[in-house]
Amino acid sequence: FVTVEEGPIKGNSIKFRLKDVGRISFSRDLPVHDMVREWTLLDKNTLQARLNMETLTHGMQEHTFIRYHKIAP
Repeated sequence: FVTVEEGPIKGNSIKFRLKDVGRISFSRDLPVHDMVREWTLLDKNTLQARLNMETLTHGMQEHTFIRYHKIAP
């Protein structure tokens, strides 16, 4: 499937909200109702990513939280 996301940049972060989910015709419907992805540059060596999702059976909740640390120049 393919997602279309858009959102504003504020300071060192960008927040994307799901606008559309495209999928092939023979796949089953995905129960995702809403999705928000936020990327934040915490400092020059740390990037943080959060993904919150709402599905058919669960309200909006954190799905993934990742912190990337730069280890090489």
